[in-house]
Amino acid sequence: MKWICITLNLLAAALASGSEDVNRLISDAQKMERSGETDSAITILKEADKLSPENTEVEKLLAQQYVIKVDDETDPAAKKTLGEMALGLARKAAEKLPDDSEAQVTLAAAYGKLCALVDPKTELEYSKQAYAEATRGLQLNPDSDFGHLILAQWNYQMAFLNPLLKGLTAIVYGKFPPASKEQAIAHYKRAIELAPERIVHHAEFAKALDMMGEPAAAREEWLKVTELRPVYAQDRRYQEMAYKRLEAH
Repeated sequence: MKWICITLNLLAAALASGSEDVNRLISDAQKMERSGETDSAITILKEADKLSPENTEVEKLLAQQYVIKVDDETDPAAKKTLGEMALGLARKAAEKLPDDSEAQVTLAAAYGKLCALVDPKTELEYSKQAYAEATRGLQLNPDSDFGHLILAQWNYQMAFLNPLLKGLTAIVYGKFPPASKEQAIAHYKRAIELAPERIVHHAEFAKALDMMGEPAAAREEWLKVTELRPVYAQDRRYQEMAYKRLEAH
């Protein structure tokens, strides 16, 4: 009996140590993510995944990093592979964490990143899913800035879809939720209000304003892009775009 107790104590200690190691790795990965070190964050999270397979928090965080990494790739095949990896992990995390807003928004982002990399039928299906998951994420947490950004992008893209194409799409794939330029602007502004330091919010709003024929408002957002501190590689690309757009304005 004594040996059984010793064995159980050792097992409990090992499990506790393993949990501490995973938590430390998660913390390290989050620090890397906040510094824009996406590749380092992915490497650390993969180590955490080896120590604790099927760990929901690791799956969610790894999915987020793959979503970010999609924009860093230039090869379409590599982008699609990363997007599919993000989607697979995000689906698992969202299913296991149905009340976690971040998990639902991450799933919406994964669907959104793949929209431009799949066939038209799948693109429309993924677009619907992105809308549904972002909406659910915002129901769970109305202050999710990325949830608002995703719905801003969705409304903007759907509002400017060719009316004939939109009608054919509704006939073939079913009616889409209503979208409008006004809703897009409202969601962009809310995303910026919640996280004014994020370059992506200002840059995507500026791009939309340019397309909406509002150059003065777009210029204000492009100027903001150049003033903020870049964190991710995508931020630096947005700043390069901003300087070019400002020269053209």
